[in-house]
Amino acid sequence: MTEMPLIIIGLGGILSVIVLCLGILFQLAPERGLAFATHRVENLTSVMVNRYFSMAAIMIGSLIYGKPEVIAFVFAVTGFTPAHDAWIYARAGQPYKKHVLPAVLSAFVVIGALIVYFNSGAA
Repeated sequence: MTEMPLIIIGLGGILSVIVLCLGILFQLAPERGLAFATHRVENLTSVMVNRYFSMAAIMIGSLIYGKPEVIAFVFAVTGFTPAHDAWIYARAGQPYKKHVLPAVLSAFVVIGALIVYFNSGAA
């Protein structure tokens, strides 16, 4: 396996912390999050297009890469999104069932990938 240069790990770490901080800001103060990220409510549906395409690309990439531990991780993370959406909408008394299916299917992928991983002797 090729050793990853420290600068790449450092930059990736910095970007990860920035994204995490944005998530926290949006959770605690949505208006401030929108302002800081320079997002506008009227453009959020267009912004979501990119998010969905990016998530799909990451999911497909993990499947092509083919490592069960990577597949399990990616689908656990991306499966959290529809689960969280379902929770938000259910609490608000709004329709949420369309969000439950992809969350459950992601859980099946995670479980299946973990079974393959642990049965392969890699763990």
